[in-house]
Amino acid sequence: MPTSQHQDKLKNRRRGKELEAAILQAVREELQEQGYSNLTMDGVAERSGTSKAVLYRRWANRAEIVLAAIRERVPLPLEEVPDSGNLRDDVCGVLRSMNQNNIEVMMKAFYGLVTELGAMPLASLIFPEGRQNRTMTLVLQRAVERGEVSAEAVTPRMLTLPADLARHELMLYNQPMSEQTIANIVDEVFLPLVLKR
Repeated sequence: MPTSQHQDKLKNRRRGKELEAAILQAVREELQEQGYSNLTMDGVAERSGTSKAVLYRRWANRAEIVLAAIRERVPLPLEEVPDSGNLRDDVCGVLRSMNQNNIEVMMKAFYGLVTELGAMPLASLIFPEGRQNRTMTLVLQRAVERGEVSAEAVTPRMLTLPADLARHELMLYNQPMSEQTIANIVDEVFLPLVLKR
């Protein structure tokens, strides 16, 4: 007969999306503290309060679980997409979130993933089903509705430009973007192009 402690454990056991979210958060925390080369499935299991067997039922190896942690934050969850009332602040907010996500995960994992997985294009690693540009689509749709930009300005390149420039900065320098860099991307490159159309 199960003990009351065992029954409590079963009752409090996380499942499905709740468990997966806790595991992927544990991956991000492990990356922050240990870096990619020292991240282990044991460490992730312990930090997330589950077992290695549970991890291996979902992900075959360290590279897969780290990619899952990256993909969970790309694109931004809808509730985190900035809606400040103007395009400039919204795009700056998107780039700040991207900066934070890269600090937490990508910068700690990128070179290890490339070494482990070989010369796969970055886009196919992060966007296995292709880029959807959901975050910038939403930001620019709101700007069109407010009359800040014309619908014709919302081209595929305009949807990817801010993130591509930010990703280039992050990968080239392997450090977080400064507020000045974010402002430069938005004010000197993106807004002049999207507003003049």
